[in-house]
Amino acid sequence: MKPFVLTFLLFLPLIASSQKTTVSGNVLDELTGTPLPFVKIRFQDSKIGTYTDTLGKYSIDTYYATDTLIFSFSGYVIKKIIIEKDTDQEINTTLQVLQSDFDAIYIKAPDELPSTTLHKRIIANKPINDKKKLTAYEYEVYNKVQLDINNIGEKFKDRKTVKKVDVIIDYLDSLEDGTHYLPVILSESISDFYFKTNPQKKKEVVKATRISGVENLDMNQFLGDMYVDVDLYNNYMYLFNKSFISPVANFARSFYKFYLEDSSFIDNQWCYKLRFTPKRTGDMTFKGDLWIHDTTYAVKKFTASIAPWVNINYVQDLYIEQEFEMVVPEVWMLKEEKMIADLKIAKKSGIYGFFGRRYSSRTNFAINAKHPDEFYKSNSTVEIDQNAKTRSETYWKEVRHTPLSKQEQGVDDMIDTLNELRFFKLLKNTMYMASTGYYPLGKVELGSVFSLVTKNQAEGWRIALSLRTSNSFSRRVELGGRIAFGFMDERLKYGTSVRYNITPKKRGMLTAFYNYDLEQIGQSPTAATIGSTFGTLLRTGPLDKLTFVQKAGINLEKDVGKDIILYGGMEWKEYTPLGIANYIRPNQISGIDDTINKIRTTELIARYRWAKDEEFVSGAFDRSSIRSKYPIISIQGIFGIKGFLNGNYAYQKIDLSIE
Repeated sequence: MKPFVLTFLLFLPLIASSQKTTVSGNVLDELTGTPLPFVKIRFQDSKIGTYTDTLGKYSIDTYYATDTLIFSFSGYVIKKIIIEKDTDQEINTTLQVLQSDFDAIYIKAPDELPSTTLHKRIIANKPINDKKKLTAYEYEVYNKVQLDINNIGEKFKDRKTVKKVDVIIDYLDSLEDGTHYLPVILSESISDFYFKTNPQKKKEVVKATRISGVENLDMNQFLGDMYVDVDLYNNYMYLFNKSFISPVANFARSFYKFYLEDSSFIDNQWCYKLRFTPKRTGDMTFKGDLWIHDTTYAVKKFTASIAPWVNINYVQDLYIEQEFEMVVPEVWMLKEEKMIADLKIAKKSGIYGFFGRRYSSRTNFAINAKHPDEFYKSNSTVEIDQNAKTRSETYWKEVRHTPLSKQEQGVDDMIDTLNELRFFKLLKNTMYMASTGYYPLGKVELGSVFSLVTKNQAEGWRIALSLRTSNSFSRRVELGGRIAFGFMDERLKYGTSVRYNITPKKRGMLTAFYNYDLEQIGQSPTAATIGSTFGTLLRTGPLDKLTFVQKAGINLEKDVGKDIILYGGMEWKEYTPLGIANYIRPNQISGIDDTINKIRTTELIARYRWAKDEEFVSGAFDRSSIRSKYPIISIQGIFGIKGFLNGNYAYQKIDLSIE
């Protein structure tokens, strides 16, 4: 029990800091005992206060209490009384008539910079201004994610290919610095978000969602990271799998320089401007501004960009803007957020890049309105309303928090127009082939460029061709097949597969396959295939320990609940060594090793995977994980069955992985 008690005592100040303090009582004249009206009462080092009424009574309650109350009235001596924070109490007092002479008054410079004093007060009030103090909250959130082609340049309009499709020029937009960009993807969603503490539960219900623009562009990893919740009040802010030090971290003054530069009204609230810059190079920091409310010391507005030395793959620049609002007295919530990421291969590259832009706004706040625990139970972290993807344009105009710009409204029209042009179709299909390896031809896709021509020691030069159905054929069933031929062994290889999404709402992918082809045994399971065009060009070692593998199998991958993925399957394989590879078994009787021509195995495979709050960007058959901030735990068992389907061996393999 001692560690538990010690932990409780350590965290007790944090728990208590988010409670309300209520003080009431009477103020009287010390000499006459008569009530004193309009006495000013405030907390020390705070602007939270009140006045006595005509009968000398007062009452004050706040999250932002300090440990001392100050009573002041013209003609009377100022009085300070120590109180107990986070409790209800009654304090009656008297004031003495002021009768004194003034001595000399000395004015000296403060012991610390005003910017330091202000930042200390921000940190002191963090537990009160952070939404984590609330027992529950909910709101409606509107998310808009846009992907724009940038790095276009002034000469873009004069290019012959652009003049062929002059509709592009009508949809070009530009930033304040004159940089041109072309919107190509626009994603919108409207959802209701619910959160409660003790125990912590959250739920999101998407009421409407849609995507406009180019499909099948392989940028899911960037769009996914743009959805990360960036919490300014955490000591560390997580972006693109990097931990940035927040300018309102408890230890922020060790990493940032702060400058008190200005003060102004923002939404009728007086605020101080606190500029911050990194103290030294190399730290994961920002540069930007904080606007701080003068009474509660809450962040009203935060604008920042990443320091120039921060290294994030493909992200050349990142800008964040957050604006907070006091939605009910003394409760601050994030109201609006903007994020722009400049995505390019290299800073000085002439190749087109992308802007990843995210805007979100929140409204219809409900504070401390808890629902029963059953309300938060769900089979998925994010629930999708059955009509979410079919909402009308009228519905969107009514619920959208901010209207779309002309360019955003025209993304669909622009893509529809471009799709009628042979040049654009070729460009789009080529981009799709570059990311997937397959070229779309209506209801089928032809590929794969990644395994079209290869070379190895057993086959010599090898050609392979694959064919699979597209989403235009079906979004539930995918049929695939491939054929390959080696010019040295003059042997035909082939394979076929079927994928069937048995439960589209809660992914359940049933897969059956048959392959008759070569593999390089000993590599990882995902690298066993030898059919890589680029591997042939770049390989430095020979593929001379090859195995001819005939295999068939069936498996089912099923999402269970919102955090668990189950996998079960059966595979039959027959291995035949090729090249200089061979299978040798010691013979205890003759003392001479036996050479094995074939090995057959029959395996049962079971896998359990747990990833708390993991999200995916999903297509009809494939999906990309946005990952989880928690460890991903997976346990897998593979069991060889001797005798079943002529399997030669019985064995067990157990794998446990944590990433």
